[in-house]
Order: sequence, then C-alpha cells, then structure tokens
Amino acid sequence: MKRWMFWLITAIVVALVFVGFGYTKKRETQKQFDNLMSQAITNAQAAEYKKAELNLQDALRKKPDDVVAKQRLEQVKLYQEGLAELKQDDYEQAQLTFRSTAKISPSLSILTQRAKKKDKLLESVLKQRGKYDDLYNEAIRLTEIGAYSQSNENLVQILDGKNIDEKYYSQVRKDARELQERNNSILEQIRIQNQQAAIRRQREQQRQGEAKKAQQAAASSSSSAENQNGEPKKNDDKNDGQDNVKGSSESKPETNNSATEPQPSNENK
Repeated sequence: MKRWMFWLITAIVVALVFVGFGYTKKRETQKQFDNLMSQAITNAQAAEYKKAELNLQDALRKKPDDVVAKQRLEQVKLYQEGLAELKQDDYEQAQLTFRSTAKISPSLSILTQRAKKKDKLLESVLKQRGKYDDLYNEAIRLTEIGAYSQSNENLVQILDGKNIDEKYYSQVRKDARELQERNNSILEQIRIQNQQAAIRRQREQQRQGEAKKAQQAAASSSSSAENQNGEPKKNDDKNDGQDNVKGSSESKPETNNSATEPQPSNENK
C-alpha cells in the first residue's frame, strides 16, 4: 500500500513538473514572440525593413500559426517590393504595390501610413508625367514636320515645369533636353544658310547695279560721240547756202548789164 502511494505521488510530482515546465516554456516562448514583434515595429519605424522582416520570420518560428505575424510579414515584404519598383522608375506598378500594402490587415500601422502616402504621391507624379509626355510627343511631331521653334516652345514648358528636377521626371527631362539641343542645332544651320543666302543676294544686287551703271555710262558716251560727229555737217550746209547766195548775187550784175546793152542800138536808130 505504501509502495502504491509512493508511485502515485511520484507520478503526480512528475506530472506537475512537466506541466510547470510546459507552462514556463510557453510563457518564455510568448515572451520571445512578443519581443520579436515589438522589434519588428521598431525596425519598421526606423525604415530598417529587412530587419523587421527577419524579426517577423523569427516570431513565426515561435508561433507558426499566428495570423498577425503572418500578415505583418507579408506587408513588410510587399512594401519592400514597392520600394524596389520605385527605384526602377516603374511608377505604375509601384503605385499598385503600395496600394495593396495599405490594404493588408492586421498590419504594421506605420507601413500602412507610408504606403498610403506613397500611393498618393505616385498618383500626382503619374498625372504630371502624363502632361509632360503629351508635351514631349507633340514636340517630336513638330520637329518631324520642321517646326523646330514651335517644338522648342513645348520643350520649354517641360524644362521649366513644376518639380521637373525631381527624380520622377528624370527620363522625360533628359529626352526633352536632347530634343531641344537637336532643334537648336538645326535652327543654327538654317540661320547660317539664310545669312549666306542674304549675302549672295546682296552681292548679286551690287553686281547688277554696277552692270547697270556701266551700261548707262556706255550709252552716255556713245550719245556724246554722235553729237560731236554731227556738228561739222551742219556748218558745211551753212557754207553751201552762203556760197549759193554769193553766186546768185554775182550773177545779178550780169543780168543787169545785158539789159542795158541794147540802149546804144536805140541811139543808133
């Protein structure tokens, strides 16, 4: 009887030890779990997302079925994906990823707030970039039809635009500057060609003017020569006329003499 009681008591003591050990182990596991969850929050707040991810993975090793830890781990991973897409300038996909991050629940509240903020920012960025893209595409069209100055007007609206120096618009900013340089190069070539054409026209006008003056001088010289050759002729005609007058006056006495000659014969009669 005493032996039976001994083994019974021994069994009860062992059971109590195991129960106590199990309880202690569970409490220790819960404490470790809580610490890891708390560290994950702290690291997320410090933007140390990889550390927060490791904290949550360790927490799930302590409690594999914990829903909160699972959801928060998914949120941390998703948020990091959004950051990677943002770094690659894939703004459309990044916005979708941050939007999904903000919808996860239960969550790390700090990541929910940041994801919503990123979503709102990217919505504004994409809207503004759409305007810049429209201006740039129109500038390309104008360049292709030779309207280089009008194309530059569109490009100026981009390069002087709101927040154009931010990283979100780096590609369109680069493209706009390259197209502006191309337009300016062509406009400079056109300016030089027009200047050269104007010089050629001016020289041609000068040449034509000099040729016209030369023709006028030649015509004037020829007219003077003709006038000089015609004057002696007129003097000869005058002399001829004077000689004729003299001749006629000299012949008149002869006529008179012949008229007076018969007078003696009358006297004879």
